[in-house]
Amino acid sequence: MERVSISPVQAREMLTQLRADIRQQRQKLKNGVSLEALDAQMKTWETLIQQIQTDMLLEKSARLSMLYDISRSINASLDWRQTVQAVLDAFIQITTAERGMLLLLDANGDPQVEMTQSASYMLFSDADIKFSHSIVRQAIERKSPVLTTNAQLDPRFDGSESVIAYGLRATLCVPLIYKDEVLGAIYLDNRARSNVFTAEDMVSLSTFANNAAAALYNAQEHQKVDQALAERMRELTILQETIRDLNASLHFNRVMERSTAWAVAASGAEAGVIGLVAEEGIRWLTKANNVNPNNLLAMRCISTREPIVEGHYLVLPLLRDTRPIGVLYLVSEERPFKKSKLELVTRVADNIAIAIENARLYEALRQANLTKSEFVTLMAHELRTPMACILGYSDMLKTGMAGALTSQQEEFVDNIAQSINRIIAIVDDLLDISEIEAGRLRLSLRNVDFNSVLDEAMGRFRQDAEKKRLRYTRESWNGLPQAYADPDRLKQILTILLRNAIQYTPEEGAVTVRAWLSADEPDFIRCAVSDTGIGISPENQLRLFTKFFRVVDPSSEEQNGTGLGMTIAKNLVEMHGGRIWLESAPGKGSTFFFTIPIAMPGL
Repeated sequence: MERVSISPVQAREMLTQLRADIRQQRQKLKNGVSLEALDAQMKTWETLIQQIQTDMLLEKSARLSMLYDISRSINASLDWRQTVQAVLDAFIQITTAERGMLLLLDANGDPQVEMTQSASYMLFSDADIKFSHSIVRQAIERKSPVLTTNAQLDPRFDGSESVIAYGLRATLCVPLIYKDEVLGAIYLDNRARSNVFTAEDMVSLSTFANNAAAALYNAQEHQKVDQALAERMRELTILQETIRDLNASLHFNRVMERSTAWAVAASGAEAGVIGLVAEEGIRWLTKANNVNPNNLLAMRCISTREPIVEGHYLVLPLLRDTRPIGVLYLVSEERPFKKSKLELVTRVADNIAIAIENARLYEALRQANLTKSEFVTLMAHELRTPMACILGYSDMLKTGMAGALTSQQEEFVDNIAQSINRIIAIVDDLLDISEIEAGRLRLSLRNVDFNSVLDEAMGRFRQDAEKKRLRYTRESWNGLPQAYADPDRLKQILTILLRNAIQYTPEEGAVTVRAWLSADEPDFIRCAVSDTGIGISPENQLRLFTKFFRVVDPSSEEQNGTGLGMTIAKNLVEMHGGRIWLESAPGKGSTFFFTIPIAMPGL
């Protein structure tokens, strides 16, 4: 008889048939069958039994090998979805079930479907899932498998609509247990045949389920770590972006608006509002979406200086050095706030408090600067009138309109005029720097002949240069293009640089002015004012363009000035779109460079 490999299901069917044949032979014996025929039949049965035993042993060995391979594969990955899929596929493959379902317990201990798999076109319906849940609960509560070889005949399922409608025959549910803790269960069923799942399947799959539970637990823990890390990275990103955004501007209204937006984003709220402590209580300022804050809740938060988490409301104090300056009020209508969000939102609130306080200080400083600028402007105008009057009278005295002056009187009048001119220069510098800082200084830009402005500025100091016997020269390109500048402010820049060069250059030195087009900045006229004066140390160069700074040098102690000239020159150059810098060394003179844009064609 030719040997054909058979499956366990076929073996069970053959055994059933064998039992039926034996019963038939018994009946034939009663009816007087021959011994030869009985002997032949017995040999056939013996051969069949040996084949069944051999195939079942081979099948058991193959199944053990399969279980080993599958166990190794599901433990090889820590990816959650891959592990779940591998576990469910393994159970269906081992049992030849038509359908399978992997369920995991949620935080409340209720089984939730994580994944389903079907070897046929019959998918799980809502009724199927409801039916499976009853079996799953039995397996979970007992911590042991639930098996039925034929649900149609099993009294436990009498009247079950799913069993009748779907025609279920075999079902098997195995709990997933790790360290005596039930994680979930695997549910399998088959419609086509009964006796698909056996007691032996139940035992072997229970052992395999423990291994699968360990793999699922490890993958789940790995997923939790990944999720926690991803959440932490998201929180750090939000915090970094919050700090960067809030520090990008000190404008009070913008800080308040961006603070509210970032607080809502960090907390996952739908709406939020920031209120600041005021004499009347809380002054609510910026809102994100529609929210009506509870003043009593907000005042309690400010009073206790502690966050309040009450269901759909999250209220945090805004503190500066334990001093409450305001309150952050957040609302989440869809889901209540989790305390796990509190740490991140608290850190965001701390940065919001810092940003608000900085914006307040900046606003106060801005207002103080505006007040100072208005005061300086007012005083400058008030001083100009008496100084002009004094200067006018000194000129009248000097011309002899009030009678002839003695040589000593003329010297006194000259000193008065020089002092008044110095005061006027100081007032002009203070007025200019005040207008620049207040943002009120405006340029009147137009096409300007750079050489003409340069000649005018140099002519103003020609007598001063001659008194010190300086070589006072100009080097300028022929055909230098026109500049696009405010002519008065351009002359002021040149005046500041020339005055400094002449003042700090000893007698019989040299002051040279050059103007040209540089290859690396073809759209700008480059001008350099060079002197052979005392030079400037690297330390002083770093502070040269700051307000009220004057070079400290024994040879320059008698030189006068407010220390505002270079600051004004730098601001004026940059307002034109140019730049200013210097090259200098102690005892080797200095060269100040600046650039001014050329006039474009058609302007």
